Amino acid sequence: MAASSSITGRINPDKGRPGTPLRLTVRFTTEGDPGEQSATLRRVIVQLPPNAVQNASLFPTCNAATINAAKSFRRCPKKSLIGRGQLRADVPNAETWNVPAIVTFFNGSRSGNRITVHIFAERPVDIYLAFDATLVRTKGRYGYKLTADIPEELQEIYPTWYPQVRWLESSFNQTIVVRGRKRGYIEAKRCPKSGRVPIAGAFDFRQGSSTSSTGWITCRP
Repeated sequence: MAASSSITGRINPDKGRPGTPLRLTVRFTTEGDPGEQSATLRRVIVQLPPNAVQNASLFPTCNAATINAAKSFRRCPKKSLIGRGQLRADVPNAETWNVPAIVTFFNGSRSGNRITVHIFAERPVDIYLAFDATLVRTKGRYGYKLTADIPEELQEIYPTWYPQVRWLESSFNQTIVVRGRKRGYIEAKRCPKSGRVPIAGAFDFRQGSSTSSTGWITCRP
């Protein structure tokens, strides 16, 4: 069986004037090649649609080093938390299946080029680790490209224990008031006449295989 994946997304509200704060939800699934390490993610790339804008400069920041040093979020400004999510994974060598984990996202840079990702899980081992993902503006079909290189500690959580992420869903919806106006970390731009915009994912696995997929986010012009 070859590696496979899927990706979907949605926005709320799905219609609004440019500048309307949005909740963006992204969900992906992955299935690696057969093999002990072949379904363990090494890199995740998500390409986001062009009909939204990121406002990182309006929000405080919290980086991975700060979270890992404190082993908590207590040193992170409240509005630096920009999104939350969850995932499910299997760890075959630990005979553990459908393991839940909580994913938390922070604004990593006011320039908008970094998002801090934090993973928390309690089985089959305790995991409390933050790492930095990069976010860049792109031109053409997509508007932004998010690249997450998965740390080694999350690829092998215990000797010979390699987690296999089955799905991850995350939502970004933080807002802040600036000069009396409610602003969003993500805000709407114009929806095209087609009523949909593209989203894409590319997934690289520990032993070299990869898979990619595309999907759509619907909106109302």
